[in-house]
Amino acid sequence: DWQILKEGETTFVGWDTTEHKCNILRYRKVEQKKKVFYELVLDVSPFYAEMGGQVGDTGVLKSANETVKIIDTKRENNLPIHICTELPQNPEAEFMACVDVERRQASEANHTATHLLDQALREVLGTHVEQKGSLVTSDYLRFDFSHFQKVTSDELRKVERLVNARIRQDFPLDERREVSMEEARKMGAIALFGEKYGDKVRVVRFGESVELCGGCHAKSTGRI
Repeated sequence: DWQILKEGETTFVGWDTTEHKCNILRYRKVEQKKKVFYELVLDVSPFYAEMGGQVGDTGVLKSANETVKIIDTKRENNLPIHICTELPQNPEAEFMACVDVERRQASEANHTATHLLDQALREVLGTHVEQKGSLVTSDYLRFDFSHFQKVTSDELRKVERLVNARIRQDFPLDERREVSMEEARKMGAIALFGEKYGDKVRVVRFGESVELCGGCHAKSTGRI
């Protein structure tokens, strides 16, 4: 059962910052495989909660007296749930939420690479190519897509050259938030299969690549 300290929902600030002051709104104890975890909901969070193939952030919560490790961030009923192995001694204290920046930046680079890869595959193989899933971690990315035959080694080399050329072109991140679906379509944004989108969406563009995306990205393709 949740212990509620304050009512409210989480404001996500992770697209703009990796550190932010916060308070714990509620927490609960969870037992899994004979291990005890604590799940925290914050009023403001820079932590990205796992979604759309991108893994959740890790990091720490710091108060004046202690530091608590956040080992993962999941999403439940659209709320970011911060997972830790110990509960803060004083859950009512004010904390600074700090994302592990090195790990986040590596995930961002891999996530941006999936957008460039998607674009290159559509150019080389045809616009029928659709993303069918992906996994974006700090160490590697996996990208699943539909095509009617095995990709040849020639085609793979073309895709690789295109992606590398765009990394070198160092396209800046151009993001539009709170855009209507109609505007997004006019911009040529690609929607992912099976994703539910609200009335307002976020559009992420790197050069010719334009996609609907709620994830975290590199500030420019050159950082990949």
